[in-house]
Amino acid sequence: MHQSNPTDDVVRTVIRRTELLAALAEQPQYKRDLVETLACSRSTIDRAIRELEGLEFIARTEAGYQLTAGGRLALSEYQRVEQAFTAIEENGSLLRYVPAGAPLSTTLLDDARTYEVKPHAPIEPLQELVSRFEAATRVRGFAAAERIPATRMRLYERTVEEDLTVEAIFTEDLAEFLFAEYPEQVRSSATEGAFDMYAIESIPYELTLIEQSDAQRVFVFVLNERTEIQGVISNDTRAAFEWGESVFRKVRSAARSVSPPE
Repeated sequence: MHQSNPTDDVVRTVIRRTELLAALAEQPQYKRDLVETLACSRSTIDRAIRELEGLEFIARTEAGYQLTAGGRLALSEYQRVEQAFTAIEENGSLLRYVPAGAPLSTTLLDDARTYEVKPHAPIEPLQELVSRFEAATRVRGFAAAERIPATRMRLYERTVEEDLTVEAIFTEDLAEFLFAEYPEQVRSSATEGAFDMYAIESIPYELTLIEQSDAQRVFVFVLNERTEIQGVISNDTRAAFEWGESVFRKVRSAARSVSPPE
């Protein structure tokens, strides 16, 4: 016979009583107030209060019932998980292109902006990234293909003539292409500018970290099986950027440093 897991019971109670917990998060309330606030019967409120008191998630005070520290944490964690599942569901059409073992976190999806490629405008998702290069002080990332040739030229100019710092990880194929097609430009970037280059066999998606004097943003470019951009997830929260930095460091540690041919 299957035995109930106490933790499962707690989770079910929090899910079932989320509205009441959320109501008490605003301020203490009496039973009569909860009946009106939640538009339910007194007997339903009585049952909910008994359950939540039993878990020590709420307590009775002179001002009415209020959340305990445990109740506030339980509500916060449930709302965080609910938000994460909502973000996963909303981005499902893009996430299905990400390899199952790829480093990914709901931190990237929280408060993110998502774009999907339109067949008639395949480079449209790159426009914001390109515009941010102009004010960038530091750019890090990894890529599998050259998307907009003009961007390569502008990065070259800014690293050689201005103060832009770049760390770029290319797939082996892309590094070979750039070294063969643009040897002088790549060599100047590496020797005259702050442009460090690495190569790696493959990547799960393309990632770019943009730092400006007053802002930062992480971009993840989701690729299809032909290495074409399927869409982009863009986020400027500190948590998402830190996640992006950790992924970049992981990929860089697996890559090899490369130099353009003499």
